[in-house]
Amino acid sequence: MLSDPRRVFGLQRCVARSAPIFAQELQRGGRDLRLNHAIRTSRPAPLPVVFLLTRLCSVQVTAAEAVSYNEDIRPILSDNCFLCHGRDEKNRQGHRRLDTAEGAAEEHENFRGIVSGNPSDSEVWQRITSTDEAERMPPANSPKPPLKAEQRELIKRWIEQGAEYQNHWSYESLGPVAVPPPSGGAGDSTIDRFIGEKLAAQQLALAKEAPREILLRRVTLDLTGLPPTTREIDAFLADRKPGAYERVVERLLRSPHDGEHIARGWLDAVRYADTHGMHLDSERTLWPYRDWVVRAFNENKPFDRFTVEQLAGDLLQNPTLNQLIASGYNRANISTSEGGAIAAEAEARNTSDRVDTTAEVWLGLTANCASCHDHKFDPLKQKEYYSLGAFFKGLADPVWDGNVRLPGPRVLLANTEQQPRLDVIASELPRLEKALHTRGDDRLPFISAAAPNDANRVGKHRLGDEERTCVSPFRTVFRAVKI
Repeated sequence: MLSDPRRVFGLQRCVARSAPIFAQELQRGGRDLRLNHAIRTSRPAPLPVVFLLTRLCSVQVTAAEAVSYNEDIRPILSDNCFLCHGRDEKNRQGHRRLDTAEGAAEEHENFRGIVSGNPSDSEVWQRITSTDEAERMPPANSPKPPLKAEQRELIKRWIEQGAEYQNHWSYESLGPVAVPPPSGGAGDSTIDRFIGEKLAAQQLALAKEAPREILLRRVTLDLTGLPPTTREIDAFLADRKPGAYERVVERLLRSPHDGEHIARGWLDAVRYADTHGMHLDSERTLWPYRDWVVRAFNENKPFDRFTVEQLAGDLLQNPTLNQLIASGYNRANISTSEGGAIAAEAEARNTSDRVDTTAEVWLGLTANCASCHDHKFDPLKQKEYYSLGAFFKGLADPVWDGNVRLPGPRVLLANTEQQPRLDVIASELPRLEKALHTRGDDRLPFISAAAPNDANRVGKHRLGDEERTCVSPFRTVFRAVKI
């Protein structure tokens, strides 16, 4: 999962082949939460390239190139064939399946859908080129028109080249890719070389580098969401030493506005809001989770920890307060206390919301299709969808939240003056509790009734004039509020 999937996945087909080199660049930086910075902070491609992306994405494969199933063939079959000849067994027509190599090669009534290396013996080729309306695919009564000549030619060449199937790109491991030599006006930038290669094939070239003011504006807006100040522009224009642009990038990455800007996309994806979302749509206190996300990006938290702490921060051994706050991800769903709602229905809706969001954000998968039936296009069965929901069934939050600002369970957050004192008390508690249990609880009657070695049970302790809620080892995710 990338920190803002819209930035990366929008590159489309024209740079799809360069994705492995992106992965290599990222892996050199470790498990970096801000993965897309390696792509976004490279010296920007000249502006004309942006307008050329769509055109390059639709360029037909030349005769010298190998036809790719994922890039060239899957889009054609998915748009025209898979509805009737895909994963869905109930809608499958003619006992013919084309979304897998095994299904396409299966013999039915003495014909195979695809015969590797031989279009003339492949029923698919015969059907898409037939002049007989009763035989031609897509059929005459289909809303889809006959395939275009260039689409038929791609399918023919793909079959001639062996009809090699591929998993969907999101299920394929990225491997090393040779970086092409400079062309199309590209220089040393690895990404520019891939773009330059596509441009050169169309007798085009990269434009000259943009003026320094424009470069600064682009990268500042990209990394912070804010325009550069006049002082920053003057400083960049005056810095003529090598590495000036790279120093600007490092400065922007250190800015707290960088985390705020990137977090916006993440918070949208995980459906963060300061209100309940239904019925009265009243206020709820979830902003500590929002601040945790911003800090995580600014601190460049490793992505594995970023994931674990949100999905199950409360299940970690001796979770910290920040890890409990991170588990607020699970509490960001729409909630209701409407009088006419049914508890079982509301609980099922909450669970589905958590499954759908987790699948979309971390798996890039529209899992909610499988809530009603086996997924039509992805390898996800309806049973698996509800099995995934079982992971969220143990949450301790009530179905009815009362439309209140602080529905439980919750933890209390100290302010900056209180927290140091609480940290000292927390560090001393294990030693004091051990001494108390050794001497006997009857000497200090105000000690919690918790049994020995059971200090994690839910309870409340008086800390001066403040009250702090202890944490439970059970599956509880927390909202947080400052005291």
